Amino acid sequence: QVAEDPTFVQMFLEEARLAATLNHPNIAHVYDVGEVDGQHFFTTEFVHGQDVRSIRHEMKKRTEPVPLAVALAIVHGTASALDHAHDKRGSDGKLLGLVHRDVSASNIMVSYDGAVKLLDFGIARVMSTTHKTQVGTLKGKIPYMSPEQCKGLPIDRRSDLFSLGVVLFELTVGRRPFRGDSDFAIMDQIVYQGAPTPSSLMAGDPPDLEAIVMKYLAREAKARY
Repeated sequence: QVAEDPTFVQMFLEEARLAATLNHPNIAHVYDVGEVDGQHFFTTEFVHGQDVRSIRHEMKKRTEPVPLAVALAIVHGTASALDHAHDKRGSDGKLLGLVHRDVSASNIMVSYDGAVKLLDFGIARVMSTTHKTQVGTLKGKIPYMSPEQCKGLPIDRRSDLFSLGVVLFELTVGRRPFRGDSDFAIMDQIVYQGAPTPSSLMAGDPPDLEAIVMKYLAREAKARY
């Protein structure tokens, strides 16, 4: 039904065209944006592989941790993708202010030849804006949201880094930092309690890595990278 809303369609096309300007090896490329017989579309690169959520679940079934080198390579590739997008400038030389808004394990792919690709740049903001406008509720993957995103405040690149910190935590610790019986309980932890330290949940976590994880997951945006 949102395809009938001209405001949504305009935003969809603008965001997709912005996404098409992102050219980075760790971002799934948008090839084309347009309209056929009244149907709007954008086409993206097909990544032949598995998303990080599936990889983690498979390792959990095997009762094995994700190898640390693999976890760090995934997060490094995603951070590189975000850095490229966050620093993207328009033809006037000004920052575009791109924020993904939905960095999560299911939006990061690892191809069978080892490439790390961040998906869905250009659609996350459109979907979240439209859902909030239409039904007045917060939509998204709650366990990955930053405190400011949970509170419905303006967000910038540091919100994406908080979400990436959640991915880094779950890949290296083996569980998400924020868990609860309801979305409200999870959001309460994110906003008011903060993340537990990895070393409080598992022995042998490298102190340098814990410092990085906790800086990503700082409740105050100004305390993050």
